Amino acid sequence: MNSPTHTLLALALLSKTGDRKRNWAVFAGSIIPDAVIYIWAPYQSLVNGVSGETLWRELYFAEPMQNLIAYFNSIPIYLSLALLGFIMRTKTWGKVILFFALAALTHMATDLPVHNHDAYRHFWPLSDWRFISPFSYYEREHHAGWVSLIEIFIALTSIFILWKRFPKLWVKIILGLLAAFYIALPIILRLMSLSIES
Repeated sequence: MNSPTHTLLALALLSKTGDRKRNWAVFAGSIIPDAVIYIWAPYQSLVNGVSGETLWRELYFAEPMQNLIAYFNSIPIYLSLALLGFIMRTKTWGKVILFFALAALTHMATDLPVHNHDAYRHFWPLSDWRFISPFSYYEREHHAGWVSLIEIFIALTSIFILWKRFPKLWVKIILGLLAAFYIALPIILRLMSLSIES
């Protein structure tokens, strides 16, 4: 799934009105598994001058990057953090760690079924095994069209829940913009598909 959907789902499942520390922990936890990619890709492109094709077809699958992805997408690591946070949940930092880890685990639970040839080592350091899903969130030959529709449904449902949960205007503006994006997404994808075919 795409990063904004991970964040919307985690916030819909785990956020709480009036609990800023918990909500920021959920937000951070939902993006941390992808954070290394968002730092690495611009660095390679802008600083090292690597082309997009080399970046995503070669370097992305090379050992340094794959190791970083494994570290940031390790279910055992986040389960350990969640356990620590649960044990220490009466302390503020314990609750923050708990919800950070739960949000990261939510991210991984929705990544695991939609990565095919680019599957992650989600069980590192216990195992280097990768679940090669028959589905992909972006590869058309692996049902990306259907996966995208499910993702849009998840995103719009999460937006609806968050819209009702958080009354502040700035939150509703952001949610409204995201809703417009997800509603327009099938049209955008179809237009891109037509341009590729022609």
